[in-house]
Formats: sequence, C-alpha cells, structure tokens
Amino acid sequence: MGINGSSLMTNAMTDVEKDLLYSRHHISRELFKGNFSSPVQDVLNTGWRARVLHVNTTLGTWLAEMSADFPGCTYIGVNPTIPSPLHENGRPFDVEFVEAKIHDGLPYNDNTFDFIFMRFCAWDFTENEWEKVVIRELVRCLKPGGWIEFMDFDMNFQNQGPTSIKMLNCIYDLQHMRNRIRRLTDIWEEFLMTTNQIQHVRNRSEYLPIGRHGGKLGDAASQFFHDFIIYHLPRYARNMGIRTRDIPNIANTYCEEANTCRTMAPLVRVFGQKKS
Repeated sequence: MGINGSSLMTNAMTDVEKDLLYSRHHISRELFKGNFSSPVQDVLNTGWRARVLHVNTTLGTWLAEMSADFPGCTYIGVNPTIPSPLHENGRPFDVEFVEAKIHDGLPYNDNTFDFIFMRFCAWDFTENEWEKVVIRELVRCLKPGGWIEFMDFDMNFQNQGPTSIKMLNCIYDLQHMRNRIRRLTDIWEEFLMTTNQIQHVRNRSEYLPIGRHGGKLGDAASQFFHDFIIYHLPRYARNMGIRTRDIPNIANTYCEEANTCRTMAPLVRVFGQKKS
C-alpha cells in the first residue's frame, strides 16, 4: 500500500519493513503475471541501448529482476535517502542507484529514458505535487516514444469488512492525509493526458483476494496485510483513538473479516507513451 511509501520510511529499514516490501513486490508481480504492463519488451530486448528508470526504489528487487529478465540494459534506481540492500549484497553490473529528490529535479537531461516506472507512493505526494511536479519531471526525462508507468493500490477495496472501513476512514481523517487523494489512480490518467505529451494512456486493474478464498495468493495477501497493520498502525494509533495493545487483535479481526467477506484489493497500473 502506498501509505508505507518512501516518504514514511527511515534510512535504516528494519527486517520487518524489508519483509513487507519483499512480500508486496512478489504479490503484485504474481497478480499481474509480470513486473510491468507497458508494451516495452521489444525495447528492453535491444539490450544496452535501452535505459530504464525506477523512481523511489527501495530494496532494488524490481531492478534486479528486470536486469535478469532483460540483461544488458541500463537500469537506474532513484531514491531520496534509502540505500538499497543491493548496495550491501552486490548488484548486477547494469544496475546503479542514485540519491536524488524529485522535488529538486532529477539529475538527467531531457529525453533520457525509454521506460520510467514508479510504484507504491501514491500517498507520498499531494494532488498538486503529482500534477505540477512529479509527472511533469518524469515526462521531461522520458524519451519520445518511451513509456511511463505507475502502480499502486486503489483504496476502493471490494467487499470490505467493518474493521477495514473504520481504519481507512480514520486514516483519511488524519491531518497529514487531508491533501492526499483517496483514489489517485483514478486521476493519474488525467494528469498524464493534460501534459499534452503523453498518448495511448491505459489503465489495467487486477483484484487481489485477501484470505483463503484466494488460494495461495490470498493467503500471502492476508499475511501481508496482517503484518502491515501490526507494523504501521502504531504510529497512527493515538490520533486514530486506538490503543496500541489492541492492534494485534485489530490485525487478526481485519484478516478474519476479509476472508469471510471475500475482500478484494484493487491494484492498478496506469501507463502511457510519450509522443514522438
């Protein structure tokens, strides 16, 4: 979920936080049957001529897998502060990491990248920042004919239980969330098109089952949301009127309700091509 995006993380990620990020990556890849939806396979298969940018990368898992699937391209991960674990454990020769903040402008010339990918940070920016800063800067760096893609959870979960509804409503009411958009994925398309530089804008949604009704993927999703609540809810507990000692029960109840109600979490990819 976007709520634990880069702006909410610290420089030193805990093992629990890393596990959550790994789980979220693998769940989303399995749900979509791939690491991206843009039609860029032919470009990536050209090898060294293709340049790929992953904005707000964290663990570097997406980049490492892309490097394995499409070797020889140039892969760059940009993040404001967090060093990727790949720095510690070794990285593919065609992957590099750059410390940069999108608000300050990315350190690249216009028309540099064939593919730009950004995910799980919908709530890291306000609506105005998305439209006036983030998307404009990414489109600037994108080559004519290149593709840009965003991915995140849509907060309009299907078949929610009462615990899920209550938690989301409380999160929306938090002061720092009031300028964030509940369903940013709905207007990414609009923001891309209003640049007058992006065409063929598309939206692909998949529904992630939470609980046993979704088989192994549903079980993995249930464990992810359980651990997500346990790890992240304490920082908001006081403002939400929740006692910290009640959070484990809340996580358990959430997962039980999701399984009973057959809750589905929509995961959305929005992508488009820069005009030549």
